[in-house]
Amino acid sequence: MKTVLIPTDFSAKSLQLIKNAVLHNPNEPIQLVLASGYLLRLSAFNPLRYSKARLIKTLAHEVFNNTLSDLILEHKNKIYNVKIELYTGSSNHEFNDFLRVNNIDKSIIPNTKLCQFPNKKCFDITPLIDHLSPEVSRVAYKGEKRDKPTRFWFLTLKQFSFR
Repeated sequence: MKTVLIPTDFSAKSLQLIKNAVLHNPNEPIQLVLASGYLLRLSAFNPLRYSKARLIKTLAHEVFNNTLSDLILEHKNKIYNVKIELYTGSSNHEFNDFLRVNNIDKSIIPNTKLCQFPNKKCFDITPLIDHLSPEVSRVAYKGEKRDKPTRFWFLTLKQFSFR
């Protein structure tokens, strides 16, 4: 059984890479590791209050979780296990450790950058995967652009007359 690393930005669209992982491994079940980069500020980091599960729950919204569940059910004969990981390192050496700890055999990455991250602390690990993962497959991917809130949100408010 192979373990396949797939980068995610916690959008439902990024989960289409799971289908590619299943297609690239037709003869055996696979374990999936969905991963995203996350910046931990060391000055504010309190290991007693840090909970990876709680953090992932805030990053992965309901649409992401529902789509993931649907894909697991759809490919239940091919997907043995799925886990979501956060890479919090900042060097190639730390990323190599991340790959080793998660027993990564191969990776599926999009041909474009992931850009729908739920907050500013998340970052795309695709370049690290492309450079350091043992076996990398690039696949076609077109993410949707996330609408960012306008800076002057009050200009979009309806005009009210106060008579």
